Amino acid sequence: MTVPIQNTDEGLVELIHQNQTTAFHELYERYKAAMLIFASQRVSRDAAEDLVQDVFLSLWKNRGQLEIKERIGGYLFKALRTKIIDHMSKGVHAQKYLDSIDDFAKSHTGTDAKVREETFLRRIEELLRRCGPQYQTILKMRLEGYNNQEIADSLGLSEKTVRNQSSNLMKVLRSKLSTWMLFIFF
Repeated sequence: MTVPIQNTDEGLVELIHQNQTTAFHELYERYKAAMLIFASQRVSRDAAEDLVQDVFLSLWKNRGQLEIKERIGGYLFKALRTKIIDHMSKGVHAQKYLDSIDDFAKSHTGTDAKVREETFLRRIEELLRRCGPQYQTILKMRLEGYNNQEIADSLGLSEKTVRNQSSNLMKVLRSKLSTWMLFIFF
């Protein structure tokens, strides 16, 4: 007795290529439990569920371009393994990043940080004085939440002039403060 083609894994893959959602659902039900067990042995249950869902979502999204040259079960488990590795590496890097931010915050508190902040703000004020009063007014209004058109109306300028001057001011501040910021914060 032979199994009808639509009930084999290969048959289901063919039907999925033809956008058959019932075939996709059957394949999902066929492999979901085993994949959850596999993933749950390596990550938390919630993460495992998310990763299995991601594998099947990716399968469905890319169904038109899929060229599976192996058994679908092997393909699904390889995809899941890759997702697990990505998930674990992101977790490690994310934790390292959060730890470094915490260490930075702890090491830059108190008088030293206050002195650096005041020095930095004085440097910005000095650069703004060199740029002229119109640039200062545009920046102050921008920091107060005004958009380009509101600033233009208030100062009697065109919106394009405000946009250009804002852009020029930001370029000057970035170029003049970039090396200064390294000194201030590190």
